[in-house]
Amino acid sequence: MLNSKMDSTKLMNIVCMISNITFLLIHITYIILFLITKAYILAYINIFSSIFYGFMFLLLKFKKHEIFALLCGIEITAYMICATIIVGYKCGFQLCLIGLCTLAFVTKYFLKDRKLVINPIIVSAFFLTAYIFLFIWQKFNDPIIEIPDYMTSLLYLSHSIIVFIFCVGFLIILVEYVFKLEIKIRKESEVDKLTQIANRKALNDYYDRLGNQKANYVVAMFDIDSFKKFNDINGHLCGDYVLKEIASIAKNNSLNDFVSRWGGEEFVIISKIEDDLENTYKKIDLIRETIDKYEFRYNNKKLHSTITIGIAVFDNDESLDAWISRADKQLYKGKKNGKNKTIY
Repeated sequence: MLNSKMDSTKLMNIVCMISNITFLLIHITYIILFLITKAYILAYINIFSSIFYGFMFLLLKFKKHEIFALLCGIEITAYMICATIIVGYKCGFQLCLIGLCTLAFVTKYFLKDRKLVINPIIVSAFFLTAYIFLFIWQKFNDPIIEIPDYMTSLLYLSHSIIVFIFCVGFLIILVEYVFKLEIKIRKESEVDKLTQIANRKALNDYYDRLGNQKANYVVAMFDIDSFKKFNDINGHLCGDYVLKEIASIAKNNSLNDFVSRWGGEEFVIISKIEDDLENTYKKIDLIRETIDKYEFRYNNKKLHSTITIGIAVFDNDESLDAWISRADKQLYKGKKNGKNKTIY
């Protein structure tokens, strides 16, 4: 979760920085347009807004994203209301209030833990109220400043495009981030937290994916011999250490196979049959031999561990549990006959 939080903070910083640069460039463009059309009141207002967004870079430098979003929302709302009153409804400044609704929801998602972030439904209701107010205002009041028709049309088209780009852009960012987060969560849900190999859920999914190819596979179940002694003599952290080391050895020696933790000190391997069954058995038995020769070290103490393996070839259309159960019976034979063996 920490990595997810760091990723969202980094993404929010990029989004805020791009938004701030965009807002600044828009207001500088407004200054030029309104100076050309001699709408000096709006030109002066845009100079103030440009200075405002210049100062916003300082907030972003210290990663004050929630304050940035709040102040930007206030500035944009105030500006759009003033601009609509001054030059009229036909210029489309009020359309930007619709885009702010999208920004409110995106901000709430990425900054949900921040106290200053207001509920986006409340924010949207406020923008809707402002939108309706401006609609009613223009019905009973003429614009304070008349600007040429070509500029009115240009501004309305520009604002429509800006709102469209912002809405789509913010939604793309949100959807892409959620998709990546879903993939990450799905992967994490299929990994055993302690050993960092596949868990039982991932094993079931892998079994289902094999489909009709199961006849070409064997399942091996192995159990750590006398595992309880590690917990009893050296503590549960020692037991965890042994589990992680053995999981790593099994994984590294089964690069083309599916290795998962079944539960406790039991592990399951689904392996594709090589040239013949004998070679496949030898390949799996190599894991047992490697662990038998491996020097475990915990708190500068040398430890020795072994495993017993039971192997079963897939039979007809049996379920995963039935398949593993037959391998488990082979494993049990190995335990009964002295442990540290591979039985098939």
